Amino acid sequence: MNRILFCHDRSNQRLALDIDEEHGPDNVTDAENVESTTFSNPLVEDCISVGQLEVCSTLERGSDQVFQEENSHKTDGISRGTNEKLNHINLYPSTCAVLSANSDVNISETAAEISGEIGEEKSRTYNVAKQVEQDGPLECHSLSYTSRKLLPLKHYHNEARAMKDIQKFLSNPIILFRIETSTVHDIVAEMITKLSSEKPHLKLKTENIIASLVEDRSDYKLMEIMQGMKTNDRGECQTEPSFVTILCSSNEVTENHVVMCLVDNPVNLGHGAEEIHFIALVLSPLKEKKIKCALEVARTYSTLLADVKLRHQLKGATNPTEFAHIFELEVHRIYTEERASEEKSIDHHQDLGDNKKWCFGYDLLNDIRRRAPHYLSDFTEGVKTCAGIQKITSTIIFLFFSLIIPCIAFGVLFSSLTHGIIDVRKVILSQALSGLLFSIFGGQHLLVIRTTIPLTIFTKVIYSISDENEMDFHTFYALSGLWTSLFLAVSSLTGLSNLMRYCSRSTEEIFALFVSIAFTVDAIKFIADEFDYHFCFDSEECSAAKSLLSLLLLLGTVLIGCEIYNFRYSPYLTAAKRSLVADYALPVAVLLMAFTGSWVFRKVEMGTFHDDNPTNFVFEEWGELTTGMIFGSMGIGFMQGLLIFMDQNIAASVINSPSYRLKKGPAYHLDIMVVAIINAIMSVFGLPLVHGALPHSPLHVRALADVEEQCDHGHVSEIIVDVKETRVTTFVCHILIWISALFLIPKPLNYIPIPVLYGLFVFLAIVALDDLELWERLLLVFTEQNSYPPTHYIRKVPQKMVHYFTLVQLIQLAVLCAVSFSGYPYLKMLFPAFLALMIPIRLKLVPKLIREQYLEALDGQ
Repeated sequence: MNRILFCHDRSNQRLALDIDEEHGPDNVTDAENVESTTFSNPLVEDCISVGQLEVCSTLERGSDQVFQEENSHKTDGISRGTNEKLNHINLYPSTCAVLSANSDVNISETAAEISGEIGEEKSRTYNVAKQVEQDGPLECHSLSYTSRKLLPLKHYHNEARAMKDIQKFLSNPIILFRIETSTVHDIVAEMITKLSSEKPHLKLKTENIIASLVEDRSDYKLMEIMQGMKTNDRGECQTEPSFVTILCSSNEVTENHVVMCLVDNPVNLGHGAEEIHFIALVLSPLKEKKIKCALEVARTYSTLLADVKLRHQLKGATNPTEFAHIFELEVHRIYTEERASEEKSIDHHQDLGDNKKWCFGYDLLNDIRRRAPHYLSDFTEGVKTCAGIQKITSTIIFLFFSLIIPCIAFGVLFSSLTHGIIDVRKVILSQALSGLLFSIFGGQHLLVIRTTIPLTIFTKVIYSISDENEMDFHTFYALSGLWTSLFLAVSSLTGLSNLMRYCSRSTEEIFALFVSIAFTVDAIKFIADEFDYHFCFDSEECSAAKSLLSLLLLLGTVLIGCEIYNFRYSPYLTAAKRSLVADYALPVAVLLMAFTGSWVFRKVEMGTFHDDNPTNFVFEEWGELTTGMIFGSMGIGFMQGLLIFMDQNIAASVINSPSYRLKKGPAYHLDIMVVAIINAIMSVFGLPLVHGALPHSPLHVRALADVEEQCDHGHVSEIIVDVKETRVTTFVCHILIWISALFLIPKPLNYIPIPVLYGLFVFLAIVALDDLELWERLLLVFTEQNSYPPTHYIRKVPQKMVHYFTLVQLIQLAVLCAVSFSGYPYLKMLFPAFLALMIPIRLKLVPKLIREQYLEALDGQ
């Protein structure tokens, strides 16, 4: 099959290249001389580009009309699909359309239409060389000189001139807002025109300034620009492709002038600048002192635009006035953060110089001193803008459903283990009271605390021991809880949480994946029990419909939740609306499947929870104390304390990861002390104990985060730009849970079928896998090698060692699962000890199996 390539030569004469599939180009002729051949099924391939802005013209199937002009496929070099066929043609930046043979399109007419459409859009007409193999390569007609230099970021707190330049701009901001032009010439021309209209006394000559900006009038390559430099996840240094600062020195001005531009759609200005959203034009006099020259002013604005949060906030502006206001607020934020960072650095050096010895309670007091200045802002952050309120509202709804429904499931489990002593109402009250207290007094308030499956195991052991030895359950349970709180308080005062610095990301990910597996296993056990008990035909209790409906409701909750959650990655609506829809994935899935189970299939009797104990919050009287109870509860309390200590610190370590960009700092020791006090209250009142938990904590942080997509070598990834570190979400959410405990039990909460509860568990387990690098590496085992993502460890570590490290982690994960899922309750109690054992294994044993160089890439922060 032959292909016809339409392009233009240096004299803008339209050419047609007849390209054979097997032998390459056959001839080059004038497009007007090509016979009017009939083709069918036109196939438009990617445009041909050499590192510059390209335009792909797409033809409608069976028609000779151009229906789309697309600027989104930006490539470096020749596009895939035409590379092998055109690899020996001397290509220059060009505008081309490639059509398959056998189409209904008249070649000559189509070429004219393509040229006309491109001309209407003012797209640049590139050149393709006439010469092919037989004519030899082109000769050089000039030389290009390129000089690159790395400059430090501007420090606004120390450099007074920088803030003066910014204040001068803010006094009369010149902003070109959401323009639709996509060429360098037109963008610069509009910026200069805007400057001239705002300051008519300048009398600028647009063409003269453009001539000093571009290298080649036919190519419009900018001669002097400034961009941000960053290090990607592979450790490579690359340019930030979303902004550029253009430097211009001209004798037509006598002082510095700055024009800011936000383009409506990202434009491609060449290699390293493929997705430009922001353009800053700095116009300076030719003769100016060094601190006021174009280079220094450009550094000032480039440093601002290098801040990812500033860029994200500016994209949300709706008009130039709001743009300038946001710009001013973000400048103040950056200045304040720099000053705080400098003061913190000074204090740190002073502490090192003092060479203080260990002091009882010092780490706890240090956490309080560090978090106290942020306490007021913890309640006000995010509530001053409509977008912030919207984000907080959706997070409250997400948290409410993700906590209240597991409380019902755990309540049913606790009730079966303790024969109704701890029921659904008590679990919900425990969640409400503990959550309120932690949202007010907790250090890292973004942590979500709740009861967990390992804690139910300890409760079962406590009930079994008290029942076998005829001891009062409430007394034994309260003693165990108080011993647990005592161990936690001692660990907080002695700074034991400092040992968690040796807990690497490997251990955190093993535990996170274990939690997802535990959620999924519980759901599978529930469905298996349903089929074992009801899927039969030989007794009155058999109900195949109930078993099948349980499976339908569980899978329906998972599928609907995942589909809505993944709506954020779809091409529909705008990015903000997609994110808003995805934030409500959980409540929509639960409500929809609850309605399906309780109303649509109301004739099928589904299992719901029962409220046999209407009492709310009472003090449980203690029975007789014995020496055996005291020492027995001490052993259980120690193991339970170790479990809470490990789980709490691992959850805190996960959300304090640098990838979440939290600004207010951790508070490990303060959090442990608050949890100790909360659990002492819970145990005295006979309520379930709690601690910071996965996956709710990182999901809570992500729900409050603003994210941005970045494309690295064709691999699209999301980065967190900013997190609204507010206490409002957990505070309001747990007030709603308290109201639910008082007024929504038993109805309408018992309308939610039990399978929907377990479906929510599976949904949370799946969503938690998104940011899990262990899961990503596990999928690489089944992934084709040329489809591997360009992550840093893929380049730094041999493939064999990547899989070897994954295998080591899986072995540790298998040990945790074997202990936790065993049928021996006393063996399950040793789970926290095995979890703590993962830390020395990673520190001492794994480095003997894998080189430290590889571990740094695979397990570094």
